[in-house]
Amino acid sequence: MRPAVSIALALVALLVLADSAQSEPGEPTLMQKLEQFKENVKDFADTIGEKTKAALQELRDSEFSTKTRNWFSEHFKKVKEKLKDTFA
Repeated sequence: MRPAVSIALALVALLVLADSAQSEPGEPTLMQKLEQFKENVKDFADTIGEKTKAALQELRDSEFSTKTRNWFSEHFKKVKEKLKDTFA
């Protein structure tokens, strides 16, 4: 397994060197393209994270969610009191 990984890494390094040697001055190199891709992915992930966080916060603060939490809390307290009275 390790020789295969070493060979793969060597091929990637050779491809990067060959691409940078062949590229024209105005054309971005493979490394520049990869850096741009990394930035695009990071921006996309940040945007999705912010949108998801906002949606979950809006859902948590909705009237339906609040009423449901209150309903469960009230019923849990009632059951707890009945069990306390029954076994006390």
